[in-house]
Amino acid sequence: MKKRCLILSLFVFVLLFSACKKDSSKVVQKAQGVSLNKDLLTFSIDGQLIGSTIDTVRHEIHVVVSRNADMHKLAANFTLSPGTNAKMNNVTASTGSVIDFSQPVDFTLLSEDAKNSLNFKVYVSTDLQYFGVLGHVQAENSLDRGYNFYYDQFDGSQYQGINCGPTVSTMAIKWADSTFTKTPADARARIPESGGWWYTSDIQFYLAQNNINSAVDTLDNVAAVVKKSIDNGNLVIVCLDMFSVPLNEAVYQHVQKFYDTQSAGWGHFLLVKGYKQTDANFYLEIYDPYSNHNKYSVITNGQLKGQDRYYIDYSIKSATSVWWPYAIIVSPKGQTITSSKIKLNSLHKPVPVARGK
Repeated sequence: MKKRCLILSLFVFVLLFSACKKDSSKVVQKAQGVSLNKDLLTFSIDGQLIGSTIDTVRHEIHVVVSRNADMHKLAANFTLSPGTNAKMNNVTASTGSVIDFSQPVDFTLLSEDAKNSLNFKVYVSTDLQYFGVLGHVQAENSLDRGYNFYYDQFDGSQYQGINCGPTVSTMAIKWADSTFTKTPADARARIPESGGWWYTSDIQFYLAQNNINSAVDTLDNVAAVVKKSIDNGNLVIVCLDMFSVPLNEAVYQHVQKFYDTQSAGWGHFLLVKGYKQTDANFYLEIYDPYSNHNKYSVITNGQLKGQDRYYIDYSIKSATSVWWPYAIIVSPKGQTITSSKIKLNSLHKPVPVARGK
């Protein structure tokens, strides 16, 4: 009887041991699959502008480099756990490998025995794309100067909240004449408008008072007028209802409006100093005076948000159509704007005035 019980006990023990061994194998296999997610310790690309984002849920890696970087030849640097290997686009890779990142790249982690793998998709974008400028640049021009000519209308003066007209005029004159030293407050003092909004006619008058030539063009095609003017070396001033321009709440992006406008009738002046034409949109490169001391904290750290803001042409078209469908073209000091360069008021009617704050 005792012998029979002993045999039965040994049989049960063997069964339990076998079951435990199988379960243990399953646990180890699962742990290996999950551990690869943790085996990518770091990833970077030479010259990246901010830290890489490694998403272990969607298995994506996002990197931002300068728009001037050669996307076809970028060195990838990474750190893996001991025993983990890597491939890029199915080719064995080591840290420092030079890769073509002009298209998304497959970055595959392999366990030491190559039985387990985990794939990440690597996306490398330029700073412009990070800022929200979609597509690839096909044509661009910017009338920058070797000196600063941007002003924030919120300068502590009495009428700072409605001083976009004097501020845009001051920026345009400073661009046109590097020796110009007056401020937006000086412009307001010259044309007080009883403490109210400036009109388009005030801007033209103040430009002329400071020996800067300007002319008015119909804004029937925003992209065409802006491109032609900028390529001819002239700035563009637009007067529009900012309520019609979309708000972009992504604080790190430089595209569209960055401040709230509560209702229609939010007249405003913008200075257009360049453009970027991509395979997705036509962007106006703008100095918007309404920074109100707000600054970027990523890449262009410390830059006022109104500087080099990019507005899409169709949103500017919508906003000017309901407010003032014209543009003031501004030339450098000592130069004139002739009808051979732009189509002046093709409607052959008196141009109405509009105002902005």
